[in-house]
Amino acid sequence: MSTENGAPKFKSTNEEVEFLLSKYPEAKNNDFYLQWVWLREIMQLDLPEIPWRKFQMLAGKMGSVRRARQKIQSQGRLLPTDQRILDRRRRWRMIRLNERKLIDPLRSRSE
Repeated sequence: MSTENGAPKFKSTNEEVEFLLSKYPEAKNNDFYLQWVWLREIMQLDLPEIPWRKFQMLAGKMGSVRRARQKIQSQGRLLPTDQRILDRRRRWRMIRLNERKLIDPLRSRSE
């Protein structure tokens, strides 16, 4: 990240998201809020008034913002602070691990 005229300049979506997660801790728990501050801070849009066409153009990028948050947090950085969110993600991780244990033996039989 560099600065240009006092405003941060980012090289990637991951850098943008890391900056926002550091600046807005609640964004660690809420993708909608993360996307909202991304539109306001990074895209510098006047919220809540955003033209529909502009919103449609940015819809794909907002998905990238969510995926960048997932990647950062999967690396153990800037984790959620809400215990309910942490518990929910832990439960889902255990479900996925258990499913994998059930599916992997079936895959090896079919090969």
